[in-house]
Amino acid sequence: MLVARDCGVSRCGRVSIELRLRGVASSTYMFSVEGKPVAQADISDHSVKELENLPDELSRYINIVEEHRDSNGERKISDLRLGLKSVCFKAIVTEKSDVRAVTSRFGMPLLVCSVTLSDGTGEIPLTLWNNQIATISKGDRVQLRDARVENFRGTTQLSLDRKTGGLIVLESGTKAPITGISN
Repeated sequence: MLVARDCGVSRCGRVSIELRLRGVASSTYMFSVEGKPVAQADISDHSVKELENLPDELSRYINIVEEHRDSNGERKISDLRLGLKSVCFKAIVTEKSDVRAVTSRFGMPLLVCSVTLSDGTGEIPLTLWNNQIATISKGDRVQLRDARVENFRGTTQLSLDRKTGGLIVLESGTKAPITGISN
């Protein structure tokens, strides 16, 4: 809120806050998630100014959370913990397993494979299903959006949210070094 008040717009992960109208004693802010407006509110200048004086406990918590994100609101693999949701980051595909055919619990035939992602701070597997498999190759630089950190058979891994999760190839494997990434 403070950044939006001072700079006109601020972003934290998938959420952005935009100052739409500055009034005499209040201002109107638009709240969006991934560019889609979700709320607009008229907030008093006094209330926004109060954010400058947060209680020490809340300030410490915010600082801890911010330490685990880079300047784009993305996480680092080394900071991922079981149960995290809405995880976003960039990484290199360092390994890709063979594709296997499996049957779902509902009797549907599926294809599955696993890729290992690395961002220089650590590695983590990601499960790919059906059409996702052909879009990713070893050495690709990718961006994940809205992933979950889960436990499957004792292994911590990532999975993409079925509705909102995304995996974008930023650079194909022939262009990106496997040893690290650059933002």
